[in-house]
Amino acid sequence: MSRPTTQVPKNRSDKRQFWQHHVRQQARGKLTQRHYCERHGLGYASFVRWRGLLRQRQPPPVNAVAVSSFIPVQVERPNEPARDAIRREATCIDLALPGGMRIEGITSANVDLVAALVSRL
Repeated sequence: MSRPTTQVPKNRSDKRQFWQHHVRQQARGKLTQRHYCERHGLGYASFVRWRGLLRQRQPPPVNAVAVSSFIPVQVERPNEPARDAIRREATCIDLALPGGMRIEGITSANVDLVAALVSRL
């Protein structure tokens, strides 16, 4: 872990602009927060703190609509042959979100499930 090297402005409004710029840039890019901070010489804890402070002060958009990201699931009891096939094909999917998106364990047995999950992100 590297130490912060970028000089943060001392003036309150300049400091706010500085962090707004970096929070927006990180959100637009593909780097995780931690990697963005390392690349730009920023303290990760300061970045996270300012990101939280800036989010608290932003009013929600006027036409904001709450949208559910849940995928409906119907669970059925498989018959005996299907149960045996499930045991043979059982795999683990490891999703780690947000910020550092990671999906692991994709096989032919679960590729449809992974595609459905990713389409909802």
